[in-house]
Amino acid sequence: MNRWLWLIGALLLSLTTMAQDEMVSYSISGTVPVGVTSVYLHTLRNEPIDTAQVENGRFQFTGALQQNTFVTLVDNGTDLPVNMIIDGIPVEVNMERSVMKGSKLNERLNKADRQITDFTIDYMQDQMEYAQVGQGQIEVRDSLRRVMTASYNKVVVEMKNVIRANPDNVIPALYLSQIYNTLTIDELKEYLNEDHAYAAHPLCVGAWRMLNHHEKTNIGTRFTDLVEADTAGVSHRLSEYVGKGNYVLIDFWASWCAPCMLEMDNVKAVYQKYHEKGFEIVGLSFDRGRQSWINAIVNHELNWIHLSDLKYWNSEASVVYGISSIPANILLDGNGIIIATDLRGEELGRKMRQIFRY
Repeated sequence: MNRWLWLIGALLLSLTTMAQDEMVSYSISGTVPVGVTSVYLHTLRNEPIDTAQVENGRFQFTGALQQNTFVTLVDNGTDLPVNMIIDGIPVEVNMERSVMKGSKLNERLNKADRQITDFTIDYMQDQMEYAQVGQGQIEVRDSLRRVMTASYNKVVVEMKNVIRANPDNVIPALYLSQIYNTLTIDELKEYLNEDHAYAAHPLCVGAWRMLNHHEKTNIGTRFTDLVEADTAGVSHRLSEYVGKGNYVLIDFWASWCAPCMLEMDNVKAVYQKYHEKGFEIVGLSFDRGRQSWINAIVNHELNWIHLSDLKYWNSEASVVYGISSIPANILLDGNGIIIATDLRGEELGRKMRQIFRY
């Protein structure tokens, strides 16, 4: 297992196993605007942690969480949340102004958040203006789309600035988790320097997977082997089917994925046309339920090789190839070298015609 897979595995473990010796107490208190009656403490995934009732314009939370956990505060009257890091130092928050006082780390995060929020508000306003323009107003929509893109790019640039300015703390993990899908492989390598204090934070799992995806799916790269089971529960190595002289499409899919299933008629047509000429498909499913996986194969007559460990997004296929969205695929030549990726719709047929000359 290479260092990418080892690190991703360790990060995934840290998401599900919070060591007790890393738990720290927190005390979060503050003021709210007139009329606000409740304040909510959530994870960044909007999972509830606690609720505090407002008394005399103030609220308070106490408890314990894993050190360096990011949480967010929101009340029933203020639009903008306040993010913070659990670091064991008491925090005082003015919800009306989205201003936080506490440790130097949290104050630095709050300053960065408020600056980024200014750009985010501009972007959201541009989105609203774009949404109100009729479909027929093509030139106006194109102009607003450019404005909206420019606004979003300002948000991303500001987040990148914060990431680069904070290699010695965990603040960058918050922003990296939001923009990693937009980053180049060189930027991912720069930000995911293992010497940076945030590199092993659980929020960086997605970024590590994306980097792994780039590394493992570059054109000209040899496939990476893995082991998953067929529909009968028998384990197989990917190398049993790849690098044996045939062109092989590795198809990442799931029965619950509507876009994946919409692609299947096209994939079936290509398989039927070229299978006897030396073309194979290996479907690596992200399903959770064995029966729904098998039903999709049988009902849609997907008559090629199918493997899965039924672990959903924690599947071996997801971890090994850094797959964070499906449908996805990679096309391998007879030697197991990647020659194309993410061939959708007619693109797959065109590629096959180039290869087989008909």
